[in-house]
Amino acid sequence: MKWLKEIAVQMRLKNRLLQPDTKKIHIPEELKHVGIIANSAEEYSISKEFIRNKWGYKTRITGLYYNEREPESIEAFSFKHFNLFGKPSDYFNEFCFEKMDFILVPSLKLNPYLRYLLLSNQSAFNIGFYSEENRPYLDLMLKIEEIDLENNIQNLINYLNKIKEAC
Repeated sequence: MKWLKEIAVQMRLKNRLLQPDTKKIHIPEELKHVGIIANSAEEYSISKEFIRNKWGYKTRITGLYYNEREPESIEAFSFKHFNLFGKPSDYFNEFCFEKMDFILVPSLKLNPYLRYLLLSNQSAFNIGFYSEENRPYLDLMLKIEEIDLENNIQNLINYLNKIKEAC
């Protein structure tokens, strides 16, 4: 069942990538809503904690991480949340239809489900770390230079702030 869903999601992903990108990149002065898509609970919690420490509780965080073993967590999801045709269930409505200031992707490798959700969201832009696999999905990428994920996220946010100042 899992492999059928994965094939269907990959086909939907391929079709979505062929569609022209119509979103307008805009960096707001004050961040009100940030999204996170991660491969693991650890990457998700580090990213969420960083954003909380940086902008406090005035910034709303909506996020998801992939986990097949612990789907009872509110932020966790798995292939079980997709139907056989590769369509996401209503579980993702908040994430897919709510416009966020940006989506942070702390993972270098994204599975097809994460990539599909990333493309399904109508956010201003997606930021994360450079890998050949992430190129078509992220608008702003930075090479990982440190071992610690938190320091890499700090570098990415600093780069984003420099771009915001220049614009």
